[in-house]
Amino acid sequence: MVVTLTLNPAVDLSIETSAPLRWNGVVPVRREVETPGGKGVNVAKVLAVNGQTTTAAGLLGRDRLACFKSFLEPVGIRCCFREVDHPTRVNLMITDGAGRELKVNRPGWTYPPIPFDEVMAFVRSVIHPGDWLLMGGSLPQGFPEDGYARLVRMAHEMNCLVGLDTSGLPLRLALSEKPDLLKPNRRELAEALGQRLNSERLLLRALASLSPHHEVIIVSDGPRGAWFASKGEILFAPSPPVDRKDSTGAGDSLFGQFCADYLPSRRLTPEITARAVAAGAAAVEQLGSPILSRQRIQELAAGVAVERR
Repeated sequence: MVVTLTLNPAVDLSIETSAPLRWNGVVPVRREVETPGGKGVNVAKVLAVNGQTTTAAGLLGRDRLACFKSFLEPVGIRCCFREVDHPTRVNLMITDGAGRELKVNRPGWTYPPIPFDEVMAFVRSVIHPGDWLLMGGSLPQGFPEDGYARLVRMAHEMNCLVGLDTSGLPLRLALSEKPDLLKPNRRELAEALGQRLNSERLLLRALASLSPHHEVIIVSDGPRGAWFASKGEILFAPSPPVDRKDSTGAGDSLFGQFCADYLPSRRLTPEITARAVAAGAAAVEQLGSPILSRQRIQELAAGVAVERR
């Protein structure tokens, strides 16, 4: 069983304009799309597309529970959210469909929606020995900065395997608990390590240093692609070229596809990395964070030339 955990979910509101974005300008809206989001939720969508039995868990405002369930359950995702009385945040993405975009990410709840001890008890109730727990996103304001570190430790004590995609101090503190899968982007990893990773040499050195402590490290690198390190091997998969519309959920889609392919065998292969970056590219082609097409992922993956470093 795979359980994804999203403690600070969001509704993704993506707006496409019919004129180029510009500061101090007024642009008409061509269309808008609203989809349930948050890192764990987006990962669950891709897992479900690949036929993986998945539970999407986390905290969710009661105002959006029906919306999330009506979107996720029809594609086979089991919803197991801890309802809270506070409204769920709405994140805004504005794009002109020509590569220019503006993201406005709200912080979410301005105080803890429930005590963190209740979060720990809730997560303990939804995972079982042998499960994968895939956690991602920011922590709600007021939650302890070592929240993810504590959750990784608890999951490992329950003989679960853990994947983590977060940033800032929560990522830095969680590194000491050695999550099995680690998926920051390049900027987030540099910040967590307190190092400059602005060259390939520095990034490879950081990956080589971290690799013994994690089963796989994935470092997404924007439109360039992603780096994958495991057991002393480092692969780079360049992202296939696509018409960029909206980058919402691209890194989450990459991680979700990687997990769908990797978890059954736990062997890192070039084919798995190619499909992962292809899923990220497929997400960029669409507005919002919808359900991706497996066929489109396969088409894009066929053009990815993976390199060993």
